[in-house]
Amino acid sequence: MYVFMGGTFDPIHCGHLQGARQVSQLLSSDSIYLLPAKVPVHKTAPQVSTAARIAMLEIAIVPFPEIHLDLREVHSATESYTIDTLKQLRADLGEQHPLIMVIGMDSFTTLPDWRGYKQFLSLCHIIVLQRPSYQLVQSPEHHSLMQQRIDNSDELKTSSAGKLLFFQQPPLNISASEIRLQLQKSLTPELLPSAVADYIKQHQLYSSMLAAT
Repeated sequence: MYVFMGGTFDPIHCGHLQGARQVSQLLSSDSIYLLPAKVPVHKTAPQVSTAARIAMLEIAIVPFPEIHLDLREVHSATESYTIDTLKQLRADLGEQHPLIMVIGMDSFTTLPDWRGYKQFLSLCHIIVLQRPSYQLVQSPEHHSLMQQRIDNSDELKTSSAGKLLFFQQPPLNISASEIRLQLQKSLTPELLPSAVADYIKQHQLYSSMLAAT
């Protein structure tokens, strides 16, 4: 079983780490991978360098032996399309190995806009980290995905792909954009790992950015 959570991680924060650890516990897995994007297609470009984002990731996961990094996208010469990453992972794992992609509710909302999204469930399972106050407005495209919804995480382990699971997280009101805004105001966000906050301060990241960017 290979479980991964993609994202820009700009910067990595406690919400990312909490989500990864909770999914690891849910699946009784001793490994979950954070897979940073190099050039995200559906989000704005990262505000700091790829090297800085990787350094912050490496610092943040030190206390958590179950969390690892997969740097295949940042080492790629092309843009980060999830469909290409899934195909590559599936080729690496073989047809029988469970492959599980973890995404947030905001990403699931925009999933029909992603290249090749109709192929996703043929390549992997999807776990959606559900926010308590987030209401999904389903499109016809979402409706077809929801037909594969399950409620028992054990089903993700008995097949290689094809299932959709919503996982209700304990409330944690946090986002990378809010953290960047606080950093731009020279504040230290509470939900930023202290070692990451120290790295940001040491290298003077984000503080010189305009809040509107």
